[in-house]
Parts: sequence; structure tokens; C-alpha cells
Amino acid sequence: MDDRRRARLEVDIRQIVGETLSRSVSDERLRNVSITRVKLSRDGSHATLFYEAAGTETERQDAYEAMKSARGYLRSQLASKIKMRTVPAISLVKDESGEKGDRILNIMRELSND
Repeated sequence: MDDRRRARLEVDIRQIVGETLSRSVSDERLRNVSITRVKLSRDGSHATLFYEAAGTETERQDAYEAMKSARGYLRSQLASKIKMRTVPAISLVKDESGEKGDRILNIMRELSND
């Protein structure tokens, strides 16, 4: 698969999974989850979903468990909405870049107040 097609599919997968999470998933633990990035393997057989979950640490852990259990459903939604020969297997990675950015901004604010 060429790089342009893979990049386009990554965007499509991110959009489909994001819409599915916000519209058709009944699990309340997934309401504060957003997909930040998708990385598709070169052959398109595997998609890594990077996600952020808002809330306390317990709520984030619950969101991770809910995401793990929803992988099959998300994959079936991809199969019905995306044109690929094979639907990629899904793995999950918690994206901590937002949290790290918040910490850096707080440190910068503290330094500017001193």
C-alpha cells in the first residue's frame, strides 16, 4: 500500500471510530474518549488507535477497559463503512501527549509567576 493511500485510510479510520464512539456506543465509559491518531501498518492489516480519555485516573482506566471490550464492535463498524480488502486488527495505545502538554504549560506558568 502506498503512503498516500495509507494516510488517507488513517484519516478515514479515525473519523469512523470517532463517530462510532460518539454516536452509537452505549457504554457510558466511552463518552469522554477521543481518538487522537491512527497508525496503519504498511500492509493495512493492523491499525493502532491512539486515544485520550478525560476524567480521573479511575475513569481513564475504566475507559481503557471499555475500549478493549469495544474493539470487535469498532472493527465491525470499520468493515461496514470502509473499502478495504481486509479490515485491520485494532490495538489501543493511551495517548498521553495532552497530559504532558498540560504539565509543561503548568510548569511554564509557575516559572513566569516567579
